[in-house]
Amino acid sequence: MSNNELAKFGYIQAQSASDAVSILTKYAGNAKIIGGGTDLLYMMKDNVDLHVPEYLVDITNLGLDYVKYTASDGLRIGATTTVGKVQSDPNVNQYYTALVQATSGHPPGIANAATVAGDVLQEVWCWYMRGNYDCWRNGGNVCYAAIGDNRYYQSIFGGNLCYAVNPGDIAPVLFALGADVTVQGPGGSKTMTMEQLMPGVTLVDGRVTELGLHYNELVTEIHIPAPASGTQSAYFKLADRGGIDFALASAAVVVTTNGSTISGAKVYLGGVANTPHRAPSAESALVNQTLPLSTSVIAQAATNAVSGSNPLTWGTGNGFKVQEAMAAVKKALANLT
Repeated sequence: MSNNELAKFGYIQAQSASDAVSILTKYAGNAKIIGGGTDLLYMMKDNVDLHVPEYLVDITNLGLDYVKYTASDGLRIGATTTVGKVQSDPNVNQYYTALVQATSGHPPGIANAATVAGDVLQEVWCWYMRGNYDCWRNGGNVCYAAIGDNRYYQSIFGGNLCYAVNPGDIAPVLFALGADVTVQGPGGSKTMTMEQLMPGVTLVDGRVTELGLHYNELVTEIHIPAPASGTQSAYFKLADRGGIDFALASAAVVVTTNGSTISGAKVYLGGVANTPHRAPSAESALVNQTLPLSTSVIAQAATNAVSGSNPLTWGTGNGFKVQEAMAAVKKALANLT
């Protein structure tokens, strides 16, 4: 079979979330959920062996395409909602600036197909994994990126078996906003924090992943609490090709203010670790500071944000990502008013 030619697969349209779980359970890891499919179909066309399912389980007709907001509950986004729909929602624009910025800039073909849950749960873009090397994620026992070409999509904050970074734009924002997700599994529905959903590289169902989902579980909804009075947020990413590319480094920032003084802060980095990386020392540098922030405060927070970084030096090395992470933090903080 040549590249870009799909292998044969079965197609099943789920009738409910519990039906989808039953199908996933029946095929025991040989079936995968499809919503937008912008990442999954890419891997199927490239015949990434361990990640090509025998069956696709379609969940696009389960009523999970929605954006709902109330002042008491906050924002609820169905799993199959497209990033374009989120970006254009008036309540998202009014209350969740960072989420608007994280879902903006995509060309229409991506914005109108890619789903919010898919962006969060997509596979890493390490070229060794996607090139069918026998790395940890493909069932092997080595991380080629740790000693090879690790310029773009590998961690500067260490790794556990795998150094590939989570590639999505939305996950760092969800961490910073204190989001949680609803997950349907064999035991019914449950709620998971973002930290539980994306704990960092570990073994789940016998394979290396940074996600805490089992093969027969699926995310059905994302919930973001209503922001407290005086909350501001911002997101900024650096990428080679803008909206169509993945972050070399990104930053999601959320601050709560009392008047113009910052009383609380959350800073998460994207594109630099296996899972969105919290920077508590950067947060400490922001508390009790006055908006708009001075250049010296911004510079100190950016420096603190990369404290503890340990870029790879074997192979090509990726030390430049430290400076890019700092630049992303500076740009995000400069957007706060």
